[in-house]
Amino acid sequence: MTEQLSHKTFYGEAIEPGKPFSPALVRDCYSVFACRHKFCREVCPVYQQGRNEANTAYGFHTAILVISKGIGELADMRGTITNCLECGACELRCPNTLYGGDFYRATTTNIDLVRKVRRDLVAAGIPFEGYEEVKSVVDTDVGYFDDASEDITRWAADLDLPRSGETMLFVDYFDALQTTEVPRLAAKILQAAGVSFGILDHPAPSLGELLDTDLEAFIRYARHNVDELKKAGAKRVIVLNPHDYSYLTRDYPAHVGELPFEAVFITDELERLLDEGKLNFQREEKSRVSYHDPCTLNKICGITDSPRKVLAAIPGVELVDVDPVTQWSYCCGNGNASYRQIHPETSYRIGANRLRQAADLGVEQLIVACPRCKDQFTDVKARSGSPIEPTHILELLARAMGLD
Repeated sequence: MTEQLSHKTFYGEAIEPGKPFSPALVRDCYSVFACRHKFCREVCPVYQQGRNEANTAYGFHTAILVISKGIGELADMRGTITNCLECGACELRCPNTLYGGDFYRATTTNIDLVRKVRRDLVAAGIPFEGYEEVKSVVDTDVGYFDDASEDITRWAADLDLPRSGETMLFVDYFDALQTTEVPRLAAKILQAAGVSFGILDHPAPSLGELLDTDLEAFIRYARHNVDELKKAGAKRVIVLNPHDYSYLTRDYPAHVGELPFEAVFITDELERLLDEGKLNFQREEKSRVSYHDPCTLNKICGITDSPRKVLAAIPGVELVDVDPVTQWSYCCGNGNASYRQIHPETSYRIGANRLRQAADLGVEQLIVACPRCKDQFTDVKARSGSPIEPTHILELLARAMGLD
């Protein structure tokens, strides 16, 4: 599904108060408004919580259509437009898209629309509600890049990893500084499997929050990452974070052109190593588990098989599966960018609902392949008292390989 880049060039035309809207944007919004199915509602995790149609793809498109007719103003969307996880469920469930891709170039590209309106509000001096919280996160993370003294690679201090190679492991700021066990376990597993790879000394931030607030900065950092990986000699780039994988395969090509290397998500790489007999298991991990499909990995990038195949291969693991299509309506509650900062309570309820769904299966652990899902579920578990243990797939695999 990563081929489904937006073909709607009019998203680049800013909405400005008092000026006519792009006719193409108006037609696009009318197409969604005129839909009788409204399949985008029930699959939306935010709609499931509040049952507010204004917070759906249908609602967003209808609001813009109404404003384009002079009934209301752009500022009226300051609060409404924040109620989107950018998870992509509505795009998949739209009749224009369902199972067929964007053949007619009529796909409901709600993620692009939401990001556009948020940026247009900021540019117009009427930033969306919660903007200051989002801006503080962006400023902090961007500061890491601007400050050369910040050691982004300290997680790998004792692993003796080169800074170049045909295969590179891309580690973003969140993993490097907040969930350091994820890149460490990934590196140990790859080393044990005989994979030669390098890492970047100082990657630029890859933040969805920038797509909501400052597209120029996102593009500038994207170019830096692509250029640095190219200089390092990368032909294959293994990506740990599903958010980064969606940026590399969906947003980077849309904004900076075709990548000069292949981007590979970590579970796809592990599946390849498993098929080649290079993952050597040392002990059983007796546990009844279920797998949570990260939104960016499942709904946006279409990767669903490799994590399940790796889990099923771990000795002692009993996988109680929930199919990826059913999980279109699931989410950890973090969102693809700004949602958790703006709507912490609804974010918590979405995450708590997901842990309850896992508990109903009678499992002990909910396995994730996304560091942000792990971070969100860990917080939700602590607050809710859920018996379900959120576990990153690399933790389970490393234990089974005797690498923990």
